Amino acid sequence: MDLMDSLFVRPDRGGPGLLLRGAPGVGMTALLDAAAVRAADVGIRVLRASAVAFEVEMNFSALHRMLYPLGHHADRLAGHLRDTLHRIFGLAPGPSPDPLDASTAVLALLGEVSVERPLLLIADDVPRIDRASATVPGFVVRRIRDGPVVLLAATRTGVNWLFHQLQLPVRETGPLAA
Repeated sequence: MDLMDSLFVRPDRGGPGLLLRGAPGVGMTALLDAAAVRAADVGIRVLRASAVAFEVEMNFSALHRMLYPLGHHADRLAGHLRDTLHRIFGLAPGPSPDPLDASTAVLALLGEVSVERPLLLIADDVPRIDRASATVPGFVVRRIRDGPVVLLAATRTGVNWLFHQLQLPVRETGPLAA
C-alpha cells in the first residue's frame, strides 16, 4: 500500500499514476477499493469505472460510468466541449464523438473539476474497457502530468492493452493475504 499511498502525498500535484498488474483473483480490485477509500479520506474525489465484458463494444461505456457523476459540470464548458460530453453521456443526439474531440472535452472537464479538489481516476480490468474509453485516459494523463489528476488502473498479467502504452509505473501484484 505504500506505493499507492505515495500517489496521495501531494494531492494538488498528481502525476501520471500507477498500473497494477496481476493474475485474476489476486485482489487487485480490493487494492483499488482501499485506494479509493484512502483517497476520499484525504479529500480526493474518486471517479471509477469497472469494465464489463458485454459493454466492450459500446463506445465510451467505461468513460460514461467514470465521468457521469461530473455530468452537471459539463455545462461550464464551451459549447462544442459541452456538446461532446453530452453525446458521451447520452444526453444529446448525434453520432459517437471523434476520439480527439472526446479526449479534449474530457481534458477540459477534468481540468475544470480538479480546480475544486484533486481527482483519482480508477479503471479496473482495463483489457475489458471499450477502445473508445481506453484512449481518453491516455490522452488526459499525458497532458496533466503535473495537475491534480491521478490514474490508477488494474490489468491482468500477460494482457497488453492501450494502458500499457501510457508508460505508467507498474506494480506487479501477487495474491493478497486474508
